[in-house]
This record gives sequence, structure tokens and C-alpha cells, in this order.
Amino acid sequence: MELSEVRAQIKKIDQRIAELIKERTDLAVHVFNAKKDKNTEIVDNNQVEDVLKRAEEFAALNEIDTDAMRRIFEILIEINTEEQQKLLRQDSS
Repeated sequence: MELSEVRAQIKKIDQRIAELIKERTDLAVHVFNAKKDKNTEIVDNNQVEDVLKRAEEFAALNEIDTDAMRRIFEILIEINTEEQQKLLRQDSS
């Protein structure tokens, strides 16, 4: 396979990853509303640990660097947390 073909495939995968990140971030609205209805904190440490554990387990099963996968999911969690905090500020105004 030519380098240009590999790069084209990577570009398509990157696009799918970006779309999934957007989809995940869009769900922050629903998570925020559910937490607001239950009067719970934005950050649920148990949920955070569950997500990170699942990411590490997936990485290990698929021979991917578990530390790298954990860092990626920490960033995803941070993005969603920031989105929920933004919604909280808007809701409080």
C-alpha cells in the first residue's frame, strides 16, 4: 500500500473519531439534565473511574498502550465535564 493511500485511510479514521467525539460531547446536555433533575454533582468520581477502567481494559485486550488510552479518555471526560459546567453556568444565569 502506498503512503498516500495509508494517509487517506488515516484521514477517514480521524474524521470518524472527530464525529464520535462530537456525538459524545453532545450527550453532555442529556447527562447534565439528568444530574440536574437528581440534584447530583457534575463530576461523578465512580463513573469517571468506571469509564477509565473500561478504556484500559479495552486497550489491554487489543494490545494498545493502556496509559495512552487512559490519557485519551481523561481528555474526553474533561471535554464533557467542561461542557456540563458551561451548561450549569448558563442555567444559573
